[in-house]
Amino acid sequence: MLNCSRKYSGTAHRRAMPLVLLCLFLMTLCLGFAAPSLAAGTAAAARQCVVQAGKAVESADTAAFEKLVDMDGILAAALDIFVRRARQPQAAADLPPMLAILFSQAASGEQGSATVRALLLNESRAFIVNGISSGAFAGRKVEGRAAQGVLAPLFADASIGRKEIRQVGEARAKNGDWLVPFTVYDHGNGESYRVNGKVNFDGGSTGRLVAVENLEALMGQVAEESRSVQ
Repeated sequence: MLNCSRKYSGTAHRRAMPLVLLCLFLMTLCLGFAAPSLAAGTAAAARQCVVQAGKAVESADTAAFEKLVDMDGILAAALDIFVRRARQPQAAADLPPMLAILFSQAASGEQGSATVRALLLNESRAFIVNGISSGAFAGRKVEGRAAQGVLAPLFADASIGRKEIRQVGEARAKNGDWLVPFTVYDHGNGESYRVNGKVNFDGGSTGRLVAVENLEALMGQVAEESRSVQ
């Protein structure tokens, strides 16, 4: 268990939250729409993939969510961005010392970096799975379900409030995939986010959200919000 000193227990954790909060964008998919029968690979079917993933969160169905969302792929992309940002001197100075060391090791490419990277990804995944299975990300009040795992202190300040879709646009084709834009309102922190999700069918009848095309911009937005609470 990491034991960061008390001086980092407030805003410092928030500065470490871009990766965590971007992980939560996976939870912020459309809620409450109808589920008509749609032809695979169409704009409507791509949009419906997002809708169904949101319903999986609402029903605390982690297995269904993982079928509809490439959680591992998106988390890996988010970690790549966060590690790159954490190598900047100012960003590193904003992190608790132990966390700064971990991200430095993950970016080093030296022996053991893969292990550190796997640890960060596994703990982020555990946080998301706990949030879905408990119903916390659907807006349900959860008792006695604290964040678990070695890096649990990192998630102490992450929003676990309901993620509500306020606007969803039409899907458009791009390089064999479909981009589905939607705006997210996070009831936990009162912020709104515009997300461009990429849905892929890969020859199957059911689409899967495989990436967030504007992930880096979103992480920049969250980082700016973190700095504003210092």
